[in-house]
Amino acid sequence: MFKRFLVVLFLFFFCSLLIGQNSHGKPKVYFDCQTNCHLFFVKQDVEFIEYVRDRQVADIFIMVTAQGASAGAREIQMLFTDLANDGTLNDTIKYYRPANVSDLEERNLFIKNLKQGLLPYLMNTSIMEHISYSVEDLSSSEDSLIAEGDPWNFWSFDVGVNLYLNGEDSFTEQGYFGRVSASRITEKHKIFLTTFYDYDKSKFTLSDGEVVESSNERNRTFGQMVWSLSPHWSTGFRSLAGSSTFGNTDFEAIFRPAIEYNIYPYEDNSTRRFSFLYSAGINYKNYTELTIFDKLSEALPQHSLDIEFSQTKQWGNLSMDMEFDQFLHNLSFYSLSINPNIELNIVKGLRLSFGGEVSWVNDRINISKGDISDQDIILQNRQLDTNFSYWSYFGFNYRFGSQNNSIVNPRF
Repeated sequence: MFKRFLVVLFLFFFCSLLIGQNSHGKPKVYFDCQTNCHLFFVKQDVEFIEYVRDRQVADIFIMVTAQGASAGAREIQMLFTDLANDGTLNDTIKYYRPANVSDLEERNLFIKNLKQGLLPYLMNTSIMEHISYSVEDLSSSEDSLIAEGDPWNFWSFDVGVNLYLNGEDSFTEQGYFGRVSASRITEKHKIFLTTFYDYDKSKFTLSDGEVVESSNERNRTFGQMVWSLSPHWSTGFRSLAGSSTFGNTDFEAIFRPAIEYNIYPYEDNSTRRFSFLYSAGINYKNYTELTIFDKLSEALPQHSLDIEFSQTKQWGNLSMDMEFDQFLHNLSFYSLSINPNIELNIVKGLRLSFGGEVSWVNDRINISKGDISDQDIILQNRQLDTNFSYWSYFGFNYRFGSQNNSIVNPRF
């Protein structure tokens, strides 16, 4: 008798949960955010949908991605999939977030486009009876990316300075970092220029009173020019100049013409990419100290191949980057790095992520010939020779319990 009572009680409790979860009739929505979705504020403003934590229980799947646009703007893309009807209804909303908008304006722009994207999915629901329409004056609307009358002619600039100072009785550290960048992005051309200066200095007082100092200084200027040839082809050049106490260079400069082919159209870059970038040019180095090859300066031909693959789908994210660099005067001087990253939605509530990078290194022609002290090794003041390097990560996340994710409580 007691067992029957427990069974009846369990069934009653289970059915109550089901009724409680489905009685409101709101469509269940799952967000896969590759950029900031402002979900805390979205939940407060968009109350006619049910937010769930797992894609497998959702009626609507929304993937949000972002990529850089001209003048510091960002292109935001929302991909909508109707999971309740086997994906028969799919739609994409694209909009541009200007560079200098406030957080409030950015959130309102996101919510506005989200509501527009959700509208087709509400047409056959009871929520449609509660929707009212308004149309803004079209004659006063403006495209934020149209440069007609733009005094900057698509150019945008970014300037930043960081200073820090910290310490205690036995340790002090100070650093300075400054950067300036400029870019001009149109459909036909892409220009990017950036320069930075970085200086770090540390002082340690050991237990015997000995004072150990460490300092690193580097500066670098990078420039890139790209011409769009077709939906799949691009060409241009890259250049670099700078110096580094860590890298044993008083001055170094690189100039490489380049060509790139993308199997997918560039307009699909936010969700899929498979590109091959080849470049070749001259690498000039003027060293601070004599190298292990008895060189104080040299100019060497060098080429490289970069292969980039990325795919963003409902099942997760997959990316693989491979970079190969080789000096042409001696083909045994090369480096190869592979960087895979995978995030998989295995089953309901279970997500796996793993990846890393492994590099085979045989092209550090800048290594100093002189002896490097233990102090420099420990403090990483000088670059050392190596045949390989690697790093990796693996993790999983399993979420269970209530699927409801719609309640916002900002207390504490």
